[in-house]
Amino acid sequence: MNRPRRLALAAVAVLALSVAPACTCGWLIPYPPPDPICLEAPYSNPPPTFEDRDLVGTWQTNHDEIGADRLIIKEDGTFKQIYEERVAYILRLYSYETPWNHWWVERFPDGRARVHLQGARYFYAGKTIADLEGMGFGPDPLPWLFYDPFGDEYLLMVGKLVLNVRADPRDQLLLHHMFFSTDGGFGMTGCQEQYFRRIEGP
Repeated sequence: MNRPRRLALAAVAVLALSVAPACTCGWLIPYPPPDPICLEAPYSNPPPTFEDRDLVGTWQTNHDEIGADRLIIKEDGTFKQIYEERVAYILRLYSYETPWNHWWVERFPDGRARVHLQGARYFYAGKTIADLEGMGFGPDPLPWLFYDPFGDEYLLMVGKLVLNVRADPRDQLLLHHMFFSTDGGFGMTGCQEQYFRRIEGP
């Protein structure tokens, strides 16, 4: 190997060694650290003592840092969904609100439970998908098949929102979204968007 080529390779090596420490001192972080809440997923079925009235209260999840999705569930079998997108929590870009509609719980032999919210929309994949109200795209759309990661099956949500009732390690109930496709997965970041947490009691 001739001298100029050896000098060029040495320069590249020196440059690589000088950049490497920067990657360990916090200047360049390839991925954000996992959210502690995300490490709790996946969650378990609701406890055997679970009753429909345990869902009464106000639930909320946030999407893309600007969208707040809220469910107000009442013991009389009615609920309201309020979704808003705001810039800096002030300027409202988009809003959707249902009237007081009907909700009910579906139970399975294996202990799983789902809550059906008639007239609510699926904002987890964005407001464009939500506005389709469970239908596909195109001039003659068919109902979209949503994926239940806990039941490992597909279901329809035309004109309604269906959520899985789950429990975290502290036995706090969560309302977990279906996925728009089978590759939804349990992300290590941004997992809070997958479920509603109760923010107010009955």
